[in-house]
Amino acid sequence: MGDGSSSGRRGVRAQVPGAGQFGLPAVEVTEELLDRRAAVAELGAELRTLADLVTRTEVGADVLRDSARRLREVAPSLRERIRGIAEPASVDDLMGGVRLFNPVIGAGNPIAPPMRVEIGEDGAVGWCTLGHAYEGPPMYGHGGVSAMLIDQLLGHAAAASGHPGVTTDLSVRYRRPVPLDVPLRIWGRVVEAEGRRVSVVGGITTAGQPGVPLVEAEARFARLRPDQAERLFGRLASPDAANPDVAHD
Repeated sequence: MGDGSSSGRRGVRAQVPGAGQFGLPAVEVTEELLDRRAAVAELGAELRTLADLVTRTEVGADVLRDSARRLREVAPSLRERIRGIAEPASVDDLMGGVRLFNPVIGAGNPIAPPMRVEIGEDGAVGWCTLGHAYEGPPMYGHGGVSAMLIDQLLGHAAAASGHPGVTTDLSVRYRRPVPLDVPLRIWGRVVEAEGRRVSVVGGITTAGQPGVPLVEAEARFARLRPDQAERLFGRLASPDAANPDVAHD
């Protein structure tokens, strides 16, 4: 995913899509911010590699306990500065779509695949590969993970059509098992929009066989009224968080 900037020069302001439209300031992208985002993504990638190894390894108990001990030694340094639940991540840009800790697309989140999303004229397409940390039935992904992937992607499709919102209904049909260690294609497109509500359809296939459905889904999203967004997200420190146009994912 992008970092919200086309330049790494200190003090350069990124042109964030939609920021001017809603009267919100563009995010100031500095070298320090770009460096921290890169470090967050690097740590997330290493943790995902570690999680995959943990779910595959068959080493002895002594090696496992030694590994756990070394990980406990790392935790105190990360705990020195912890943000509260109402404090947005300093590396994020809500209006610019930068969510480094999102559990599906966040490069800094150790439980995210992470999914790469491309926006097109008629919807959105996502790409990711599920490792053994996402296993449900042996050799295949957990059905709840499939639902999470498709919910995220359908939300992107709704927002891309100009109708950002929160999920109100999600119907998932599992046609075939979703394989592990195989590149996946997740797609979605808007089929109807009326008022504050939008209907979206989509699915999951492998990247190599896009015509063979593994998962099919239908969902409805509702654009929040300003008072609803304020009630749900107004306690967050960032004014962007209470904007209906970022109240999705």
